[in-house]
Amino acid sequence: MRRIFYWALAISLTLVARPGAQAAESALKIVDVSLPSLSVLQSPLFAAMESGAFKKYGMEARYIVAGARSIQALVSGSVNFSQGVSSRTVPSVVFAGFDAVLIANFSDKFLFTLHSGPEINSLQDLRGKIIGVSGLGGSTDFATRVALRDAGLVPDKDVLIRGVGGVPETVAALRAKLIHAGTLSPPSSFVAQKAGFKVLFDMTSLGVDYISSGLGVKKSWLAANRQEAKQFVMAMIEGAKILSTDEEYSLRILAKHTRISDREVLQQSYRYIRPYFLKTPYPSTRAIKDTLDALAKDLPKAKDADPRDFVDLSIVRELEASGFIAGVYGK
Repeated sequence: MRRIFYWALAISLTLVARPGAQAAESALKIVDVSLPSLSVLQSPLFAAMESGAFKKYGMEARYIVAGARSIQALVSGSVNFSQGVSSRTVPSVVFAGFDAVLIANFSDKFLFTLHSGPEINSLQDLRGKIIGVSGLGGSTDFATRVALRDAGLVPDKDVLIRGVGGVPETVAALRAKLIHAGTLSPPSSFVAQKAGFKVLFDMTSLGVDYISSGLGVKKSWLAANRQEAKQFVMAMIEGAKILSTDEEYSLRILAKHTRISDREVLQQSYRYIRPYFLKTPYPSTRAIKDTLDALAKDLPKAKDADPRDFVDLSIVRELEASGFIAGVYGK
């Protein structure tokens, strides 16, 4: 709890408007959002900010990149929304006694790739070596552990896993040879590939449903602020629609928010993830179940947990039933 308090204090002192968040107009409500990284997985938020979708609903969104502590910013109350939380992070904080729930999700696969130098040719070659992830307990850490177990390796015994601070930091650690492999998401995965680090394993091949681009809030906050949450999701759906239909505009948005100017890297990242964007962004209970099954190996509480306890489907269900989503997509 003391760590959560100090993290909340740090967030409150450092939260500032990010690229795309203009000076708030007097009629707009400032909405703070935490992110784990400047990844393509968070691009529905970027698109909603740049297109004016939030302003349409009376909001001005701004974000802070909090790494693996993004979920802590949410449960501490420093922010009301956390974009990029997962079917790993939300159950974990709930099991620890904190308040969090998923109300939407824009991708339901492991959109991570494991990269290494040319001397490593298989997951088995990682025995006795070190893999870098953004942060222990986060999505890249969880995906890495699932992949290693699938290959018959025991995490932290056969292969060491180290948190290095973020996705760009993982690329830097690869370059400095501080780690032998690293788990990355676009666009950093393609930055690493261009730097000569090959794709050792694509985690979409695991066949595991996983909430990788989830939108989290606190249940207690949602009960008192349902309309704000609904409007936030509406803006995010409009942002996701832009990403699924307008490549050039999407590339400009990604360049601005990821601060990567290499068009080839951005285009590869965009085209990799575009097929996985969900039009109707339900946070899947099947994805929660798959995650809980994997978590149960290390976390006994996950074994008998009900996946429905970690999601609130009502907002997306209401938007689907009202015809809003069909209207956004022109059907």
